[in-house]
Amino acid sequence: MRHLIDITNIKTRRVPGIGNLLGLMLLWAIVTGLFSCEDKLEVPVTMGSPIDISVSGSGVVLTQKSAAATAVKLSWTTGTNKGTGASISYILQIGKKGDNFAQPVVINLGKGLYAKAFTNSELNGILLDQFGVAPDIKVQLEARIIAVVSSADVEPDTSKVLDVEVTPYKPVSTTLYMIGDATPKGWDNTAATPLTADETDPVTFIFEGKLTAGELKFITTLGTWIPSYQKGTDNSHLFFRTDFSEPDDKFVISETGIYKISMNLVDLTISFTKLDQTPYNELWIVGEATPNGWNIDAPNQMIQDSSDPFVFTYNEILKTGEFKIPTSTGNWGTDFYMPLTDHPDISVASVQLVKGGSPDYKWNITEAGPYKIRLDLRSKTIAIRKFTPYTKLWMVGDATPAGWNITSPSEMVVDPSNPFVFTYEGALTAGEFKIPTATGDWGGDFFMPVENHQDLSITKMKFVKGGSPDNKWQITTAGNYKITIDQFYETILIEKQ
Repeated sequence: MRHLIDITNIKTRRVPGIGNLLGLMLLWAIVTGLFSCEDKLEVPVTMGSPIDISVSGSGVVLTQKSAAATAVKLSWTTGTNKGTGASISYILQIGKKGDNFAQPVVINLGKGLYAKAFTNSELNGILLDQFGVAPDIKVQLEARIIAVVSSADVEPDTSKVLDVEVTPYKPVSTTLYMIGDATPKGWDNTAATPLTADETDPVTFIFEGKLTAGELKFITTLGTWIPSYQKGTDNSHLFFRTDFSEPDDKFVISETGIYKISMNLVDLTISFTKLDQTPYNELWIVGEATPNGWNIDAPNQMIQDSSDPFVFTYNEILKTGEFKIPTSTGNWGTDFYMPLTDHPDISVASVQLVKGGSPDYKWNITEAGPYKIRLDLRSKTIAIRKFTPYTKLWMVGDATPAGWNITSPSEMVVDPSNPFVFTYEGALTAGEFKIPTATGDWGGDFFMPVENHQDLSITKMKFVKGGSPDNKWQITTAGNYKITIDQFYETILIEKQ
């Protein structure tokens, strides 16, 4: 039974000293009495509406230049759980128009998400890889959203079908190599020099290093001559060569030196910048702290960094005593790199070049042990640091059992008699690897080859802070391997068993 009372006609009588208090109490009793009746007041429940979908961005022509930018954004309403209070999960389906979602791309979005944005690169990959659409061909897509209620009493709800028109692009190569008699590897297209993709703009490739007088061009795949990037209308533009009948024009390096090359494969532009020349390509270290002592005829040689010729390193077990850095051998009257004062604290970074070796300042090692020395001729600074070995090292990459899992890479085994030496023995597949010094962080420090994909017979490796440049070793033949590294001397031995 429904009780209907017009509470606007209920009048209260003012009582001196009490006012409207009793009247308000009477009104409250009447109202609460209504809710205590067996027939309760009906309160409507908001059930929600069927799920609906909308799109921002259709008729889009995708471009690699805008690879990271949003191309299409799909949005949808919450849908309804039919008043059950159950949660709702969402499934997005995308298919080619006319296929009736026979083989759709299915994206499980979970709960609480009401939009999905696709970048140019992401949507382009779906079109080319999932649907086999040819580049530069306009295609009609269909999209719909399915709301799945976590209650067996409620059937899934499917939105209307939304049409989206998109035109994909042909992506440029993700690898690029330099070839020619001006380059370090010559005309051998199976061992061409790799360029490094820019981390913030992957269609831009960079090389920095020594080029000799001669010619060069660029290939996308080791062992193949085309497709290639050749000299275009001038030295600032590229021509993409896809057929042997097309011109085979090459860039010419007229003078040997250190160069930086930057090329954009979308804009088809290239720049060559000749960098400052390092004053020396060979340096040594001499003094009683070093293994060869004060032997100026045969001092210990420092190592020039292949990626930056201004940087020289020296890793060694040093004794207590002095040392300085000569620019040539066999002559005490040569020029030396020295500290600004005699026997400064080894934490002092400043360095000077002293002509003729006078004044005769030296660094002094007061505590014997393993040291890593890094001299930068560009900034005239030196870092002299006692080395503490890493207690754990790993291998990560698709050549290793753990793959590219940086959280749980394949652990190497330390030599119980030498904390500098680690080994790995086991199966490796064809692929790449590098050696992290910690887990869970791609921005951490790594041991890497001196050059990307360097020959496995080369025993030199380098320590790289922050993981850049991102060089890797490449295993071309699967099998069982023994890999031995010395983290102090930065050497590696890769042996197929």
